Amino acid sequence: MPIQFQCPHCKHAMQLPDTAAGKQGKCPKCSNAVTVPTPGAAATPPNPHDAEFWSELDEKKDAIPNEDAAPEPVKKSDAQILKHMLGKAEQAKVVKRIGLPWERPRDGGMFDRYWDTAIGVMNHTLETFAEMKITGGIGGPLKFLILGAIFGSLIAAVYGLVGNAITTFGVAGAVSEIAAEEGADEEAAAVASTVVTAGMIIIMVLAFFGTFFGGILGGLIHGFLQAAGLQLALPIVGVKQPSFEKNFRIVAYTNGSIYLCNIVPGLGVGFMTFLWFKGMIKGIESVYEVPTKTAVLAVLLLALPLVFPIIAVVGFFALMMLGYIG
Repeated sequence: MPIQFQCPHCKHAMQLPDTAAGKQGKCPKCSNAVTVPTPGAAATPPNPHDAEFWSELDEKKDAIPNEDAAPEPVKKSDAQILKHMLGKAEQAKVVKRIGLPWERPRDGGMFDRYWDTAIGVMNHTLETFAEMKITGGIGGPLKFLILGAIFGSLIAAVYGLVGNAITTFGVAGAVSEIAAEEGADEEAAAVASTVVTAGMIIIMVLAFFGTFFGGILGGLIHGFLQAAGLQLALPIVGVKQPSFEKNFRIVAYTNGSIYLCNIVPGLGVGFMTFLWFKGMIKGIESVYEVPTKTAVLAVLLLALPLVFPIIAVVGFFALMMLGYIG
């Protein structure tokens, strides 16, 4: 009488001849070892495709390993255990480049994401650049650089406007005094003062827009020049296959962040210079995975022709506006 039963692992229904009672074989569905029960077990719907498989069970019971038995634990050597631990430690060090706040639109509005990114680049430079994506084009970093240049140039233009306004009123008053001392009547002195004031106001307006738009354009041009300069400097210090996209991302997020330093009158240039070196060095170190000294050499090679002349010029005009020169 055929034996009907189910696989205890996958519940697959089988029908076998009574000669297979007590023998073991592999379930045709899940391949687990199954022992054929003795006649009298609970009947299940037959499956005619199983008879041919089980009818060929002539091997001994002990020949088929019992897969239900728990395998004996494999004893690992100290070297294997150490290698496993080191592997986990290396996995923990893997940088997860989830993108800067600026690159995650769901994290808030444009100004919030700009602020969070800029503060991260300036205060937590290495950790922030470790999250920066190194692919995806230069569109996002370019927008960040433009926004930073707008903020920085606007702040600089406003400070310049205030300084020029103070100068204008001073000059107008001086003209009136000089006219009065030379014996001119009050009406002539007032006309002279008005003419000088009008001319100074025109100069103020032109200086404001020149500083604003010139700062934006200069920031963009200098950003691309810095990225191109890194493309030349990095191979000199031993970095193989530098990428312009990676370079531009480092430059854009560094420069776009430090423009906020313009809000500090006079000392802003010094802060910007320090944070620029910090951002560029840590950015190269993180993106290209090179030692700090290699990144420092690359930035110095870049700074000699591109940055130091600008620092000198800006510093000269800053000192001149503060009255230390001329």
